[in-house]
Amino acid sequence: MKTSQDIKVLFNALPVGTQNELLVDLLIEQELKGKVLEEASQIVVKKRNKKPCPHCSSAKVYRRGKQRGIQMYRCNDCSKWYSETTGTPLYDIKLKSKWQSYLNCMEQGMPIKKIAAKLNISIQTSFDWRHKILSSLSQFTPTELSGQVECDELELALSSKGSKSLERKPKKRGTDFKRNQGKDIITTVQVVTAVQRNGEKYLRAVQTKRLSKKDIEKVFEGKLADNTTLITDKHHSYKAFAKDNPSIKHKSLLAKDHVDEKDKTIHLQSVNNTHKQVREFLKPFNGVSSKYLQNYLNWYAYMDKIRNSKTMIKQWFVTMLLIDQAYSLFELFKQNAVIIRT
Repeated sequence: MKTSQDIKVLFNALPVGTQNELLVDLLIEQELKGKVLEEASQIVVKKRNKKPCPHCSSAKVYRRGKQRGIQMYRCNDCSKWYSETTGTPLYDIKLKSKWQSYLNCMEQGMPIKKIAAKLNISIQTSFDWRHKILSSLSQFTPTELSGQVECDELELALSSKGSKSLERKPKKRGTDFKRNQGKDIITTVQVVTAVQRNGEKYLRAVQTKRLSKKDIEKVFEGKLADNTTLITDKHHSYKAFAKDNPSIKHKSLLAKDHVDEKDKTIHLQSVNNTHKQVREFLKPFNGVSSKYLQNYLNWYAYMDKIRNSKTMIKQWFVTMLLIDQAYSLFELFKQNAVIIRT
């Protein structure tokens, strides 16, 4: 029997075109067998033993076999049947065999329409799948930040991309953005970004003309541990926020300096680098509607967290299967989403 190293040697001896064809064939064969999803399901089953009933929250449940590799359950209290995917983004999906390819496309940062064309699915399906997946990531934001935490805001133009009922004339170019258009007209979204020194990232989109102390309070409500050192620029709102929260320490420096001359550990280099990465991450999507921006920020933060994983697609599936509220979150999201007609 040949080892994996023997197979690699044989593979590397093939022409590049043949290698690519073989990889595609193997990927399709793996998807059709549903192996990655089945492995992810087994990991989830081992992690939590039995999935509580999503209908009545009872833990008095028992396993009742598998259907297409997915564990089935029945609840002793309400007698309802459900599966390992109930409540997750994979619930009621007819084309699960294409989800591995879909996640591969998402990993590459492909836009919704491009994925739809590649996988031969409708644009609406591609849109729904993306936001079902992203709905499972909202619970993977840090519960608390501590130590030294850099914080700054990234200003983006307010986008109504895809809206069918604009109250203004549609823009011809993204470059016709104007920051100030009257006292009560908001044209910007501030992405408040906090980066802990261990690399943990927390991003929140705030639709406002200029960041206020009240906005910062909402963003950081219960997020900063006692004795956290919050490092910011000289923005007066951060100073006012720190004054009202004496349990945290506040260090500030001029934004143009980036590093404090007296103490080199006081800097904003990590958060500035994060803002650069966020801009690069959003670029392939040719503009993201502001009402969907938070989903994309969660996506960026999650991808940053698992970027060194050798089994990234399996990790995606495990994440989705562990969040039983994702489907209901998507249903709430869809009430405000754009229906795409093609």
